[in-house]
Amino acid sequence: MARESYETFDQVKTRLDEIVDAVGSEEMPLDEALSLYEEAVGLGLRASELLEENIEARNELDDAQDGEVETEADAETEADAANAGSDAEAPEPATA
Repeated sequence: MARESYETFDQVKTRLDEIVDAVGSEEMPLDEALSLYEEAVGLGLRASELLEENIEARNELDDAQDGEVETEADAETEADAANAGSDAEAPEPATA
């Protein structure tokens, strides 16, 4: 299976665990072990790609949430300022 076909970190880890178990066998021919080693290197690269994708997605989500919080805070500040102006007490009329 091509390394790009692994879409989750768990899929990559599962396959790497299978490779570790297979290579641990004393009966495995050297050429097959080398082939599995090459696959494992590719899977390691895929795991790294998936990690980077997740970090980028998390950062984008955090940035979006930070923007929403700032926008809400700005709106509340503006509303408070508007309310403060309308809540001001009118001066009492002078009595004679």
